[in-house]
Amino acid sequence: MKKCVICQNSINEEINLLNLFSSTSTICKNCEPQLTFNLNDRRCKRCLKVLSSEENECLDCLWLSNRYQLINQLYTIYDYQGLIKELLHQYKFMGDVAIAQIFQLPKNILKQYDYIIPAPIHPNKLATRTFDHVTFVLDIQNVNYIQIFETELRQKQSDLTKKQRSLQLNPFRINQEIELENKCILLVDDIYTTGLTIHQLTELLFIRKIRKIDTLTFARGGNNGKI
Repeated sequence: MKKCVICQNSINEEINLLNLFSSTSTICKNCEPQLTFNLNDRRCKRCLKVLSSEENECLDCLWLSNRYQLINQLYTIYDYQGLIKELLHQYKFMGDVAIAQIFQLPKNILKQYDYIIPAPIHPNKLATRTFDHVTFVLDIQNVNYIQIFETELRQKQSDLTKKQRSLQLNPFRINQEIELENKCILLVDDIYTTGLTIHQLTELLFIRKIRKIDTLTFARGGNNGKI
């Protein structure tokens, strides 16, 4: 009997003619309701931030637009809170790679792009964790991608305020030249919070006359009150 990848309890799934040839679930009915993305929240149409009652327009996107050309659209799977927050920590920092199965990427979105490009991981972090937490998800779902970025080692971004992040130099660079003009690009990362990391990456792409850049993340975070 199959076990839930989250709680390890058995999954009791009745087999019938309707699901006989479909893949069985990897998440039990107790855990599944805790993995959420609230469609009822009032959100920014571009970056999916939950807007406060005082916001008539997204202040995060407005802040970014003063320095960067904005991405076209963010897609995400979950809100970064509750169980998802715990599971991402367990996956990234404790090496529980079975958790990667919960991040099912929407194939109808993936097929719209000329190139899928993951956010890079620094070699030191890769050596510590022993795996790339973004490309691992792409690999187990047989998603074709190219990695054209590399990064300098930088301070943990969640420890910094938005202002501190913005004062940092762009740590990313492109390590190979490919034809990107007039292409549609999908960047993939684990969490979108302030959007600064993604827009530091896109800063290197837009000068190559990209047609469109969208982003797909495993989760959409809040700014946790840090300014």
